[in-house]
Amino acid sequence: MVQTQTVEVLKALADDTRLSIVRKLALADKPVTSCNIVGSCRLLGGLSQPAASHHFAKLVKAGIVIEQKQGTQKAYTLAHDALAAIGVDVTKL
Repeated sequence: MVQTQTVEVLKALADDTRLSIVRKLALADKPVTSCNIVGSCRLLGGLSQPAASHHFAKLVKAGIVIEQKQGTQKAYTLAHDALAAIGVDVTKL
């Protein structure tokens, strides 16, 4: 990864809300909808839909999360390879 991409990934992970999302995705073995993540994270419980969309968009832009369309919803998976490329071990987040 180029240095600017590494900086973007680390900036995205520096936010408590986004870090909580990444931790939740790290535990999932299949794509997870944003509703399931926001609903199951205590830290994210009071998060509005626009705020949740903002955080997911930042993670997708940074290359940390992969977004897939599932019907009318979006599902997300963690980009393990992208994180491993910069030395981030998701099991230790």
